[in-house]
Amino acid sequence: MKKGFLILLFFVTMTNLTVFSQVTFGVKGGLNMTDINSSTIHNYEKNNNGFFFGPTAKIALPLGFGIDGSLLYDQRSAKVETDIIPIPLYSTTIKQQQIVIPVNLRYGLGLSKLLEVYIFAGPQFGFNVGDKTVSTNYEDWDFKAAQLSVNIGAGATILNHLQVSANYNLACSESADQSIKDSVYPKILGNGKMNAWQISLGYFF
Repeated sequence: MKKGFLILLFFVTMTNLTVFSQVTFGVKGGLNMTDINSSTIHNYEKNNNGFFFGPTAKIALPLGFGIDGSLLYDQRSAKVETDIIPIPLYSTTIKQQQIVIPVNLRYGLGLSKLLEVYIFAGPQFGFNVGDKTVSTNYEDWDFKAAQLSVNIGAGATILNHLQVSANYNLACSESADQSIKDSVYPKILGNGKMNAWQISLGYFF
């Protein structure tokens, strides 16, 4: 219910702002390079590739400011390797799949009629649409139903249509609880956050 309400609110907000601002719609996609942060003692291989894609919109405001928002399918993965014994065990790939809604405030500077550079920052709301639990060789990752993160980055718009950007997505809430079912150990071992460096390419109609 909450997921559907936020998605509806996103589209209603974008539609209403067209009355007051110049709105441009498009599509975007890109790569995730996952940087996993865990509170447990295990080792993790970083910068595993993932991807995202979906519709996007940007709203022009006065004085070079603007707002952009997207509705994206986002997939991230990371290889987990446990060394508690302390011999490393087999690595396991965990995967997080979400529908994400980033909403960013941006400031752009036109260098010419063909090129604009900009910086942006803002919150991102994520909703899990993949597996609720992913098992590794030692523990389970129990993914949260919803997650809050923030974006900060920079980009460029070329010929008023093509947009390239790079940003870091920092998880503000836990992506998953890390638990073990063996009765000898506590059930909850800790938690993990799946941050990501992101590179994207978009086209506005």
